[in-house]
Amino acid sequence: MKLTSSNPKYQEYRSPSLFVEEPKFFIEKKSPLGFRTFNENKILLTTKNLTNRIEEHKPDNLEKPKSKSIKIDQIDKLSTFEEILKYGIDVIKLKDDYLFKRISELKELCDSEEDYDVSLESLKSMFLFVGTIGNISKPSSITVSESGLFYVKWQRNRNNSITVRFQKDYFLDYVIFKPSSHTSKRIILNGSMNAMDLIDYLNDLNIKIHQQI
Repeated sequence: MKLTSSNPKYQEYRSPSLFVEEPKFFIEKKSPLGFRTFNENKILLTTKNLTNRIEEHKPDNLEKPKSKSIKIDQIDKLSTFEEILKYGIDVIKLKDDYLFKRISELKELCDSEEDYDVSLESLKSMFLFVGTIGNISKPSSITVSESGLFYVKWQRNRNNSITVRFQKDYFLDYVIFKPSSHTSKRIILNGSMNAMDLIDYLNDLNIKIHQQI
């Protein structure tokens, strides 16, 4: 499958972040649910033949509470994309299967290009983060970089957003924009830490990405 666009091939996503960001291939338009769209260069990609992996492993009722929980020792044993994806579908509680369909779509798009693939370690880190938080709201975008790292962004407006880049060993880079109580300029928080530490940090900041904004 070839990537085509009226814009130059592989336009670089204009990052809101402060960490050095790799060029990203697969840029998704903003979610219409509770988020605004800004004038950013982006490539909208669609595919007619999504993998059957989602249907094969899709739970009967995605809203039904599950007794399973994400465990690092279990994730560590997984060695293929299919195994990791199936584990995520079986364990992570979400309102719909958007996340897993998007991941499969990105995998197929990477497979269609020579010398590119998604990072399994990045995927594991993302599943630990998302699975531990629980019922997250739909991200504004899910993308993958040239080196296969997953990026997930939640954005309400330019003063309320969080962008996460998932690394190996359950570490991640993050950039948070939040409004100031004392000035019109937004507060910018950024850094790198373990996925579980970021969850604690978000709780301390009272940032709730598991609720629809």
